Amino acid sequence: MRNQSQEIEGSQRPVRALGSTEHLFWLLDRNRPTHFATVAEIDRRFSPDAWHTAFQALQRRHPLLSTRIATDAQQNPGFYRVADAAVPLRVLEQDPASWQAEAAREIATRFDWSAAPLLRATLLQGECSSTLILVAHHSVVDGMGSASLIDDLLRMLSGERLAPLPLVPSLETVLDTDLNHAAVLPAPSPAPAPKPFRPDAAQAPHVDAIALSADVTRRLIVRARVEQTTVHGTIVAAVHEAGRRLSSGWTERALRTVTPIDLRGLSDDARAAAGVYITQTITIDDYPRGTDVWTAARKIKQDLAPSQARASVAAELKALDAVMSARPSVEHAAGFLSAVLAFDVMVSNLGNQPIASQYEGLSLKALWGPIVTSGFADDQVIGACTIDGVLRLTHTSHGAIRGLLEEVRAILHEAVS
Repeated sequence: MRNQSQEIEGSQRPVRALGSTEHLFWLLDRNRPTHFATVAEIDRRFSPDAWHTAFQALQRRHPLLSTRIATDAQQNPGFYRVADAAVPLRVLEQDPASWQAEAAREIATRFDWSAAPLLRATLLQGECSSTLILVAHHSVVDGMGSASLIDDLLRMLSGERLAPLPLVPSLETVLDTDLNHAAVLPAPSPAPAPKPFRPDAAQAPHVDAIALSADVTRRLIVRARVEQTTVHGTIVAAVHEAGRRLSSGWTERALRTVTPIDLRGLSDDARAAAGVYITQTITIDDYPRGTDVWTAARKIKQDLAPSQARASVAAELKALDAVMSARPSVEHAAGFLSAVLAFDVMVSNLGNQPIASQYEGLSLKALWGPIVTSGFADDQVIGACTIDGVLRLTHTSHGAIRGLLEEVRAILHEAVS
């Protein structure tokens, strides 16, 4: 993989330029890998040829899935189409339920962003079931977009023919009018202390996963509503309390958590788009260990609310646009992540039933993720997704707090008892 930007020949035109959010992810990935995995368990086994055919159809449907990233003579990054760029697919004959080690291996394996496509997959095949690990560069798609790609793949495997879609515009293009009228924000305040990055080595992270029972998931949804908070806020609060119980370092400081906010609801053009349509918001929890989970969850919901407003989103994107227009270096982008975001936890929640679970002749049994790391030495990344009434959580980290998810499970059980 090339460490420096690869310039393209002047005769080649990009499919389109990277938007500011995509540009930032590209820079951050060059500092430490930020690509991610989403894991789908299905109750059928298909031949490798069937999967290859489905991926070819997926690329015809989504133009950005046949591109690479390169820069022009002015150092403007863009997506450039590469004909016949097939999605790499590893097929392994092993227990489809034992996917964590392969997911960790994928997170440890960087993308070469200068080569198409920016998507790859690993398939674990059992006798009558399969697990797909879909891995994507974060400049081309986000977690919700990855889920929609899995939905397309399962529909294609079940026999549907899906028409090609128009080129996905950048988030900033979709909200261009809003950005033109957005307020100008002051420079962001730095975190109390910058976060150090882990060594830049191809080491596999710790990946763990748990599923709550359908009964506990149902009670959690009902109780969160009664307590005037959200399931997401409750998960974050439970992660904080679990970490304080297991890590003395977490009891000594306020915890900073980043939540990716899905913005597809702001525009019909982005509602079902397989692109990058997120912003990220920091919340700070300075409650002591032992605080009531519902009290902390209500505060988290309250703190997230302003960042979900259209005007706030537009102002944040306008500020990012201004920064990216100056063509910052990889080091500048990494410095922003370390000094301003500087989070302890990321909780990325795909929500309740982001895609279908029943298809013609097959069923989606579980959807896990997103599985990702930020590059910090000690970040704890929690993925959340609810399918068919079952909440599933993943934990990814290079400096994992061991037993974190089991402690989260115990806290959530106690909270709904």
